Amino acid sequence: MARFTKYARFYAGVAPLALGLMSAVPAAAQDAAAVPAGEAADASADEAIIVTGSRIARSNLDNSVPTLVVGADRLEQQGFENIADIANSLPQFAPSFGNGRASSSFSGSAASGLNLTNLRNLSALRSVVLINGRRVPGGTPLSTSVDFNTLPTANIERLEVITGGASAIYGADAVAGVVNIITKSNFRGLEVGVSYGIAEETYNKNPSAYVMFGGDMGDGGHFLFTTQYTYEGLVSCADAYVCNTDIRYNNPAEGPVRAPGTGITGAPPLSGVGLGGNFFLGTTNFTRDLQTGALRRFDIARDGFNRNPERTLAIPTKRLTFAAEVEYPISDSIDAFAEFNYGRSSTNAPIEAIAFQTTSNVVGGGPGVPGLPITIPVNNPFFLAATTPAQRALLTPTQIANGINWSQRFSEFGRRGATNERNTVRALVGLKGDFELGSRNWNWEASYVYGRTELESITDGLVGTDRLYHGLRVEADPARPGQFRCIDAGARAQGCVPVNPFAPYTQAQIDYLTLKAGQNGISTLHDFSAYVSGTLFDLPAGAVSLAAGVEYRTFSGFQDVDEVISLGLTTSNQIGDTEFVKSKTREAYAELIVPVLRDAPFAHDLSLEGAFRLSDPGRGSSYETWKLGGTWEPVEGLRFRAIRAKAVRAPTPGELGGIGQTFGNVQDPCTIINRNANATRAANCLTDGVPADYNPPLLVLQGVGGTIGGNPDLEPEEAKTWTYGLVFTPTFLPGFSLTVDRFEIEIDGFINTVGRQNKVNLCYDTTDRQFCNDIVRGFRPEVNGNFALTAINDQLLNVNTFVVKGIDVEASYSFDPGISLGPDPSQLTVQLLSTIYDKAEQTEPTGEVTKLDGYAGGDTTTQGFLRWQATGNVMFRSNGFGMNYTLRYIPKTKASPFISDQFPKISDAAYHNIRLSYDVTDQAQLYFGVNNLFDRKPPIFPDNSTGSQAQTTIAGFYDVFGRSYFVGTKLNF
Repeated sequence: MARFTKYARFYAGVAPLALGLMSAVPAAAQDAAAVPAGEAADASADEAIIVTGSRIARSNLDNSVPTLVVGADRLEQQGFENIADIANSLPQFAPSFGNGRASSSFSGSAASGLNLTNLRNLSALRSVVLINGRRVPGGTPLSTSVDFNTLPTANIERLEVITGGASAIYGADAVAGVVNIITKSNFRGLEVGVSYGIAEETYNKNPSAYVMFGGDMGDGGHFLFTTQYTYEGLVSCADAYVCNTDIRYNNPAEGPVRAPGTGITGAPPLSGVGLGGNFFLGTTNFTRDLQTGALRRFDIARDGFNRNPERTLAIPTKRLTFAAEVEYPISDSIDAFAEFNYGRSSTNAPIEAIAFQTTSNVVGGGPGVPGLPITIPVNNPFFLAATTPAQRALLTPTQIANGINWSQRFSEFGRRGATNERNTVRALVGLKGDFELGSRNWNWEASYVYGRTELESITDGLVGTDRLYHGLRVEADPARPGQFRCIDAGARAQGCVPVNPFAPYTQAQIDYLTLKAGQNGISTLHDFSAYVSGTLFDLPAGAVSLAAGVEYRTFSGFQDVDEVISLGLTTSNQIGDTEFVKSKTREAYAELIVPVLRDAPFAHDLSLEGAFRLSDPGRGSSYETWKLGGTWEPVEGLRFRAIRAKAVRAPTPGELGGIGQTFGNVQDPCTIINRNANATRAANCLTDGVPADYNPPLLVLQGVGGTIGGNPDLEPEEAKTWTYGLVFTPTFLPGFSLTVDRFEIEIDGFINTVGRQNKVNLCYDTTDRQFCNDIVRGFRPEVNGNFALTAINDQLLNVNTFVVKGIDVEASYSFDPGISLGPDPSQLTVQLLSTIYDKAEQTEPTGEVTKLDGYAGGDTTTQGFLRWQATGNVMFRSNGFGMNYTLRYIPKTKASPFISDQFPKISDAAYHNIRLSYDVTDQAQLYFGVNNLFDRKPPIFPDNSTGSQAQTTIAGFYDVFGRSYFVGTKLNF
């Protein structure tokens, strides 16, 4: 009863406010006027499409907030089978770094293989995804970000991308905007589609098939069923220029160094953890000669390991999706409706075998707690047999007491691989109708969404660190002369097998050491919403309209990790469990549109609007989001629009908890090439005891560890946004439209990590050295001293302020070119989309400002913003023949805000795509297309300083597959 009373007070408190604001919704998004499949993009140029930039259905060109409409034909144009791939080809979006299918690195995590949208480059967490105006469950156990691998594309009528002022309408978390998927609810008949795509060089194979069936039911009802299967094939780095070898810069001005035969000369940069191992006797690095078996000095050119051919450029992904929707009138004024979505996505991300290192792989431990080093005791009989007296004479007293450090590539154990299976269910039921209030008609709707995502993630090719530790501590077996056994009796009871790292591993040793481990989790969404809408009274310029509603939403999730991972007993990154967490959000909102003037001098149309939403997150204080703005059309065909808005985003369960281990490339500011960037840095490096000639090998820079995770003390983000611009649809040029919109987004309390690279830079480049407590220097056997950079710890913070400003431009002209391939007129549509960023920066807790605009790369948490990019489309239709041409242009850019400006700019890139189609009959269409027509190779991105690995490229911005072809057919019955 107490809980009910609390909710009642909340909604009762906002009711007067809702009535005071007032606005109108003639229908929800799914009631907008339908556009036939294949006509949406064309119609956008010739006539306005009814879209939902607010709860009030209006034309994109009449809308007060910028709304990009992508029609069904554009979805088919480039042979894309995934909504996220389509969105990422638009300049308003950026790649979702680190999670996509195309990646030359490996996370081995539950996130690998996700396909997300990243609107305004503010991450998938800051936009809302809807189907027909209603919520969609997230794609992982701890996040609300939608995985588009679980949604079909065949049933999509159009995408509506709302890029401003959306939080008060669709929910407080719509900071960057909303992606609304409108389905082909009015489709009648049976459609079958089959397609196949393949890349010319990388052999990226993409077969796909779907069946869509829709029709009428009873008196006024209809249904639509869609099922789709898509396979996106494995692309090995061995077959791809962009990642077939590690890359380094010996001199930034001279460009990257790769293996001979790839077109860029130079010695190949190989991993220092080779097949024969690295055994440190004193300061000398020995390896086992793979031919003779004897120990000799390690030579990187001879004994190094090229790991990249065993990596994966594109993760193989299998997708099976199903969607159903039905609507049926149950009375003259009430309709019942339901939607159901099911998606199963399976991915497998193989990578090279474990590179075991004593300094990185330990037994147990955790954040702030050192683990047990897995050294080789000097009394190990295998060590004594493999070394000579002269070699053992090199041992230091520390090595004699504690054992020797060593590393080895466990290729004999097989490759690692993370297999992820995600199952997502979305079920929706609702009622909608209309009623008379006085002499006016009102609409209402109530709906409930249930969503559930299950994850099962397994990583194989791991080595048990506790098993390896005990397997290296051996003694003569008294019961079997000439044989050895593990010293620890408890380990022997559990099947311990003596391990000899100085010889090829036996099958018994491999079986004992290797294991599989993983994680699983479930997230659940419950969303109830209801609203009423109608007109209240008339003004001379039109009716004043009201919409008011309530929403109650819960999100819960957990992620369990196998004990061997959480306790640090494998060679995988140590990850902790995230216990069951639940968020509850209660919201009430109202919208208002007031027509002020119409058909007056210098005011063909003038309207004002506002919206307000009050949210109670169940954690901390309630907060408000709002928008105020309007449109002014001084003369017919020229419309100005502006919206000022506030958005608030509460942290997700995944951001509030969970911690894990990470390893990766970090540019050490104190190396010989970096330390003199400024006087403060040089002095701080000297204070920390790093010698002036410090020049660590590649192996050290590639293996900087640390922990990264959530923060239970996070506060909500608060964003203020401006969008203002104009829409030009001249009456003297029918079919032409131009929109220019300015956007300004300022987020206070922006939730992000400072970034490991940024942290270490700020530690050494500032006098207060705020983040130095998170920087760990220590011993590495490859470095003669105790000053190697070994770990950088990071966690999510409210890192102060994030600002993004820019301009969106969309121009479209649709007309009859006077050229026809038959008796009927033709249509030619030319479209240009461009986004320009003139400011993107993050203010750190120290007050330092990190400038992000003008860059394409970044680190794992903060990515750069291209200064601008553009997409052009030409679409020709004539008597059953269709031709689509797309040009996507990326200008010259810098690599990353976190590396030296000594590196050259990345060259510009232009991608040309073409698709031809022909309607063989009214029921059958054939199509063929080529993407990246001129086979533009992706640019190579520097990531770190001299001698370190490069990032290779940014998949998503740049095409990593090369020229590819696709062919398909659609049959209608």
